Amino acid sequence: MILFRYFARETFVTMFVVAAVVLVISMGWRFGGYLDRAAAGMITSEILLALMVFRLPGFLELIVPVSFFLAIMLTYGRLYVDNEMIVLQACGMSTRRLMLLTLGMAAIVMFFTAVISLWLKPLGERQVEQLLGSQENLTEFDTLAPGRFQTLSSGQRVTYTEGISREGELSRIFINEYQEDHIRNEPRETATVIAKTGVTQVGENGERFLVLRDGTRYQGKPGVDNYRVIEYEEYGQLIPNQSDREIDRRRTAIPTLALIGNDDLEALSEWHWRISIVLMIPLIALLAIPLSRVNPRQGRFTRLVPAMVLCFVYVVMLSAARSALEKGDIPAGLGLWGVHGVFVVITVLAYQFDRMMSAISRRLPRLLSW
Repeated sequence: MILFRYFARETFVTMFVVAAVVLVISMGWRFGGYLDRAAAGMITSEILLALMVFRLPGFLELIVPVSFFLAIMLTYGRLYVDNEMIVLQACGMSTRRLMLLTLGMAAIVMFFTAVISLWLKPLGERQVEQLLGSQENLTEFDTLAPGRFQTLSSGQRVTYTEGISREGELSRIFINEYQEDHIRNEPRETATVIAKTGVTQVGENGERFLVLRDGTRYQGKPGVDNYRVIEYEEYGQLIPNQSDREIDRRRTAIPTLALIGNDDLEALSEWHWRISIVLMIPLIALLAIPLSRVNPRQGRFTRLVPAMVLCFVYVVMLSAARSALEKGDIPAGLGLWGVHGVFVVITVLAYQFDRMMSAISRRLPRLLSW
């Protein structure tokens, strides 16, 4: 029990550090994507924090197992470099006992990963869908940020307002629209509207209009002197809503219980993926034991890069099998279990590698003497 607490403390502290670093990098990359969407007027800035919170389990689903694998590599590698593992083995700790200790830690990680993969992630993805779905009824001017030019309507409209009051009134407005259909290699017809103030109003049929006051409208083609200039006291413009915006409907948002017994290939591939993420933890934990054996002269990071590549290949193969299962390229009965079978064989060979190399080194001089 003392050895288990010692190994667990060293491994889990390292795992938390590795997971925190990878999580910050991953969430920063994803947050940048959401910022781009907010800047383009596709979502409001108020939901950015909530989106990142609900996407957190999706990041942890893979980060936790991979961080656990790297933590074992780093912890056991340090024990070999500092000769602590040699002392433990001299005191009677066998490879079998080390495997049991490692599987004990893997069971803890499996439990938390199962909670994340089977429950928290689908729950978070459903909340993300609701947040993105709530943006469908917003208009372009609901996502407008004062003091900044924003490209809206698939790049056909550029809008600017100097300020927005608490009542929603816009001040000093600039709108420039491009004609959708135009002759190639010719300038597109543009309509530029300038107004001192503006406000959105709801019509009788529920349609929303932007009512501009005290401004000028210019329409024509750049380089052609037939511009039409209209000065107005009040000018109304229909605001299209964003209901036609494509919102990603994630299969990852389906509750786990709804996936069980579902014959749909997408649902089946998602079910296999969630189970595979949990099942890969004891495999990579056992695989890390022989891979972490290093000579004290070599250093603890000698086998870290090959181990990371092997773990990366494992995840990529699972992802590829998931896509193949979804497309029907592999039998539904096989699923992702074939990938686990391959890495079971790799793990067994890894434990026999040192023994095979020792046997080869003993027999090689005899073979060369012939």
